[in-house]
Amino acid sequence: MNSKVSCQPIEKKRHCRRRKHVHFFVEEICGTIFQKCDSGSQVYFRAIKVRPPASVKIQNDTHCEMEAIIKMRKKEITQKIGQSQQVSLVLPSISTLTIKCCGEESQVCRGRYTIKFRCSHKIR
Repeated sequence: MNSKVSCQPIEKKRHCRRRKHVHFFVEEICGTIFQKCDSGSQVYFRAIKVRPPASVKIQNDTHCEMEAIIKMRKKEITQKIGQSQQVSLVLPSISTLTIKCCGEESQVCRGRYTIKFRCSHKIR
């Protein structure tokens, strides 16, 4: 299908390119963190095939310290979240989100996480 787009002449004759419209959509995943301290790490999110850009927010609601391990395509980031603190990260991609809690064995680590994906889709 051939279609032409008209341009208004500006000094010299220029060719107009047809712009492709880009639509963005945002997916959001929320969850709660609930695990015993010093019980090892627990995976809260794992991507299958697609690893889109994402922003991650992790909130620690307890008095023990959390450690977030985020695996991307080629890198791994480790971020500590202090007592009653919140951390936000903007990532080029995300493969897994793993949380490890540090504290006494009798304590329970609680918190929340939110992952927002921003994906684009080009329309001609």
